Amino acid sequence: MTRTFPVEIIWCANRRGKSGGIGWKFPGKIEKLLLAECAGASVLHPFGGRSRFGTRLDIDPIVQPDVVADAWLPPFGPNSFDVVILDPPYVRVCAEERTALFRQYVSIARRHVIWFHTMWSAVPAGCTQEKAYLVRVGDNCHTRCLQFFAVKQPKTVIAVRHFRRGPAMKYNRWLANPQSLAFPDPSTGPSTKAEVA
Repeated sequence: MTRTFPVEIIWCANRRGKSGGIGWKFPGKIEKLLLAECAGASVLHPFGGRSRFGTRLDIDPIVQPDVVADAWLPPFGPNSFDVVILDPPYVRVCAEERTALFRQYVSIARRHVIWFHTMWSAVPAGCTQEKAYLVRVGDNCHTRCLQFFAVKQPKTVIAVRHFRRGPAMKYNRWLANPQSLAFPDPSTGPSTKAEVA
């Protein structure tokens, strides 16, 4: 396979100062690059409770995200954002999990999906790769891959029907039979005492 896109190296300095602080954040050079690339665009940042830009989606309410939800089943429809930045907080993401993530977020993104992870990703279905960076984030750290994928238009949305591995497996029972989730109508309120408890 012949590479048709540029790959560059970004060398980030070691973080200096007190340990702790706010915890996770993009290295300074990467954050500046992402802000420049996403200027004027609506940005969704799944797993991004500590991100400093875009709509931050995270399952952990302690990090005060804009949307409290599970990134494996995002609550957004097709073409909801211009750019989606995927930076899953896992050292390893198997091919099936990566495919499930990309399937969800390629449908949500209008223009680009950006992948920032320790694993290089093959070009996901419905995308073309525009450019990539290998990022040195510090001493004794995994090298990160920063890949920019352009979303092809028109696109067909393929819904996830079943997860075989990974953290999203807990949703299989709902994906198999979504009608079993009989939530009461919020405008009418609970109809029985059992629903209140």
